[in-house]
Amino acid sequence: MDGSALPRLAIFAKSPVLGAVKTRLAAALGAAGALAAHRRLLLETLARLPPGSGAFAPELWLAGPLAPAAPWRRCLPIRQQPEGDLGARMAAAFADGVTVLVGSDVPGLGPAYVEAALARLAEVDVAIGPTTDGGYCLIAMRKPQPALFEYIPWGTDAVLAATQAAAGKLTLALLEPLWDVDEVADWRRWRQQARP
Repeated sequence: MDGSALPRLAIFAKSPVLGAVKTRLAAALGAAGALAAHRRLLLETLARLPPGSGAFAPELWLAGPLAPAAPWRRCLPIRQQPEGDLGARMAAAFADGVTVLVGSDVPGLGPAYVEAALARLAEVDVAIGPTTDGGYCLIAMRKPQPALFEYIPWGTDAVLAATQAAAGKLTLALLEPLWDVDEVADWRRWRQQARP
């Protein structure tokens, strides 16, 4: 199938800038260690969701400067996230034609998870992949629904509940919950499971 006809998958991440990423990890790992963790998680995500996987066309959407020498420059299309809060930036991606949006720090998120969300869109308006901390790591929709990104308390354990409330009369499906790497305990858990 022509890649241009595939549903677009936006991988949302911050640009790897010292002191600006994984700040909750920095207390234990230091700013340089948090940056290294962010880069490793992002590279692992890109490796799990590569172009040519068949069911979707991945794109990397970065918040912050686009480093010209970054290793992912040759792997897939790179987009810069627009200005605004997280909700405004996510809404802009869907307005641009994205079908699925995912985070970059979820070890269990792979092609099968994205494909499950796409399959659910045959039955519902919106599919969400919850995280165990009350947020979500994936959101997919048939058409843009900007109301889902307004007045959401981003970065809290109420993100999923607020998004469900904002959905109103939209039909919504929840996938299996996954965990993401935000705190030091999450990082250690991932390091124990990751390959050497």
